[in-house]
Amino acid sequence: MKAMLVFSAMVFSLLGFAGGGGSSSSSGGGGGSSGGGSSSWSSSSDGGGEFTWEGFLGSLLVLAIVVPPVVLVEVWSSKRAARKIKQAYNEKISKLNARDHNDTEQEKWIHKEAERIFVQYQQDWSDYNLKKIQEYTTDEYYQHACLMLEAIDCMNRRNVVSDLSVTRTYLLSPMGEGWDLPATTQVMFRFGGTDSIVDTKSGRKIHSDKARGVEEYWDFVYDGKTLKLDGITQSTESTPHLIDSIKNFAEEHRLFYSPDWGRLALPTKGLIFDRWGLSSADVNNHVIGRWKDCLVQMYTYSATPAQPNSYYLVGQISLPKSYDGVIIESKKAKLKVVKPEKYERFKLEWEDFNKRYAVYAAKKDALPAFELLNPAFMNKLYERNLPYNLEVRDNTIYIFAKAKETKENDYRELFDVLSEAFEELRM
Repeated sequence: MKAMLVFSAMVFSLLGFAGGGGSSSSSGGGGGSSGGGSSSWSSSSDGGGEFTWEGFLGSLLVLAIVVPPVVLVEVWSSKRAARKIKQAYNEKISKLNARDHNDTEQEKWIHKEAERIFVQYQQDWSDYNLKKIQEYTTDEYYQHACLMLEAIDCMNRRNVVSDLSVTRTYLLSPMGEGWDLPATTQVMFRFGGTDSIVDTKSGRKIHSDKARGVEEYWDFVYDGKTLKLDGITQSTESTPHLIDSIKNFAEEHRLFYSPDWGRLALPTKGLIFDRWGLSSADVNNHVIGRWKDCLVQMYTYSATPAQPNSYYLVGQISLPKSYDGVIIESKKAKLKVVKPEKYERFKLEWEDFNKRYAVYAAKKDALPAFELLNPAFMNKLYERNLPYNLEVRDNTIYIFAKAKETKENDYRELFDVLSEAFEELRM
């Protein structure tokens, strides 16, 4: 069995290298090159190259000399699986070609104009050129784009898209006769390029992906003169990720919802975050907006999506000042997280509160820890007795709990706790 596992790792390594690595998305549903789908992404440190059946079979021939026949059965199974994937992809392209509308002058104009906007948006997104973005987006999507770029900027980052190459556009909405465009139309783009995250303070590139064959669906509306971008959907976005009740919750609070937003603005330090998150984490059901002039976000997150029970429900809100670190740990959450060595535990005079919560803070942030835990907020935490942990790191409050499933009521509850914590620490 051990030999089988080792061999499997060898085969997958070969396939990963030949195919340029697995599928990943830095940007998600926001903007930039956004990523995912039946695309091939490769990290800048992973190498690259095209997959070829000759190379695959050659590798099998070498391995056949040293691998027992029973293991080769698994290899041929992998080959058949790869063949099925290729066949399914070809069928998808055939269906898209059949649906594509590129016959009339009207449809040709839409192809051309949509591609122009697509290319322009990548550049303006990279440059934080909000004034330019506003020219070709609807009012609602412009507001969403502004919030997403603000979230990235708060992390002192910039999403740079370069070497962009559009290989195909598919117009998926049928056109009527003449130049009376429908209210909405959808275009699918297949493209490639380099998607990088740059630290704006140091200028250092902290993550980079090379993409080819990426697919995205862009929604446009016609305002009587030009096309206006109204939304971007990832090809990786699955129906289970789209939860209408959470979308309705976002709209109710004048927030914006994305089923699959990506990792551009993920923190790289904290109790549940790390620097590898920009490469492997999964973010879904992202809600973003402004609350009392501060940026607020809620989402489900996992640093290791392949592992069961690894997801958290996370809420975060920006603060007008920065802190070195404060942690309020709910014992009900039963999370085994490692506290930083520089943190000290503080016990409060309220013994019943100490039984439910543990408070940690860096020495220089001991006073803010107690400012947060004023009697009013302590009472709220004690009465709720919720399985949420709270962390204040830099200029952001994070509230998080293990998430077995994503429900609207959890978002409402999280929003309430987040707003209460914000009121106590806002100075």
